[in-house]
Amino acid sequence: MNRSFALHGSLIVLLAWLAAACTKSEAPTAKPAATAAAAVAAATPVAAAPADEEAVDELYVDLEGDPDEGAPPLTVKWTSTVEDGTPPYTYKWDFGDGSPASSEANPTHVYQKEGEFTATLSVTDSKGVSGSEEYDVLVEKEEE
Repeated sequence: MNRSFALHGSLIVLLAWLAAACTKSEAPTAKPAATAAAAVAAATPVAAAPADEEAVDELYVDLEGDPDEGAPPLTVKWTSTVEDGTPPYTYKWDFGDGSPASSEANPTHVYQKEGEFTATLSVTDSKGVSGSEEYDVLVEKEEE
């Protein structure tokens, strides 16, 4: 029985020694400052683009015609507003009456004939993002 106890005791001591050896770790060696700084830089995430530079998939385009109704010849002064893009902008006006297009930001257009016309403004920014808006104009003779 003493041999059995001695054998079991030796096995327990051996297992305890192995367990201690497996969990023991060496103290890390000191790294040069340049290597530590490089490790910190590599672990630091790159900052995202500022919120005002977020990608935009469509421009906000608004337009106003003054006046938007009247008798021919009706002279309409157009005013445009563009948001969410990167200037410079390219403008393309279709006044809806078959006349040549305009590339001005705020053109004036004369409607010569009676009718209901839809003016369309298409704008593209310097990054190729575009947007458009429509505005209705009614040209009719005043009743007497």
